[in-house]
Amino acid sequence: MHSCCTHLPSGFTLILILGMYFIERRGADRQWIRELNFKNEFKAVIGARRKAISTLGTYRVVHALWPNQVVCYVDGPELAKEVVTKG
Repeated sequence: MHSCCTHLPSGFTLILILGMYFIERRGADRQWIRELNFKNEFKAVIGARRKAISTLGTYRVVHALWPNQVVCYVDGPELAKEVVTKG
């Protein structure tokens, strides 16, 4: 995990996580639950697709510094239909 540690006045320390992407699953209560993290966007998107197909759930990929900006959504049932029709 890449991180940057900055020392601030009065003994506080600020740690920023750079370049991390998280896979989050949509729970039954419509809340997003963080499951996995990856160092790059490509691996996170592939991981989200893999999990969506295997569980038929809805997943999203977000960046660690901007958790409200979604990189991509992956809908398991739609993706499974696409795989079946192609395959």
